Amino acid sequence: MSNPHSVLIYLRPTRLMYVRETGPYERTIPKAWERLTAWLNDNGLYAPIGRGYGLARDNPATVTDQNCRYDACVELVPDLEDRAIRDFGITTLQGGAYACRRLSGSYARMHSVVANVYSEFKALPGLAFDGNRPVVSIYIDNPDRFAENELRADICVPVMVVGDVECPTETAIA
Repeated sequence: MSNPHSVLIYLRPTRLMYVRETGPYERTIPKAWERLTAWLNDNGLYAPIGRGYGLARDNPATVTDQNCRYDACVELVPDLEDRAIRDFGITTLQGGAYACRRLSGSYARMHSVVANVYSEFKALPGLAFDGNRPVVSIYIDNPDRFAENELRADICVPVMVVGDVECPTETAIA
């Protein structure tokens, strides 16, 4: 993920319910989403949920592949909270600045981007990777309603300011 295709955005803190899988991202990302979407479908909740959030919590260069944690998430709505506590976890997406890149096409292809983002990310000038927050994938389109080539997701890398840098005049809020 190189900087010519990145835009700086601010993600606000968001309460999420999640399914966690541990292991190599190439295996855990699809497995976590399969578990979460099956539960949402079984409970008649898949259609009204909206965006999905993927949280890649660990850098495979510093944590063994077998210990990498991935959370497949959806925004926690009041009707879900009691069931989510019983069946899954609840977390808060940490707000802050993220360098984001929009991808389109197969979500399976995007999973490999997430798996490699820790090693391939090049920060925008004056910014550095913030290792205290996870890499966030925001899955915008429901794969049951869109053709595979029309699916969109934002891959968002947490960043922090380093050194003396002028603030940009425009930022987007997601």
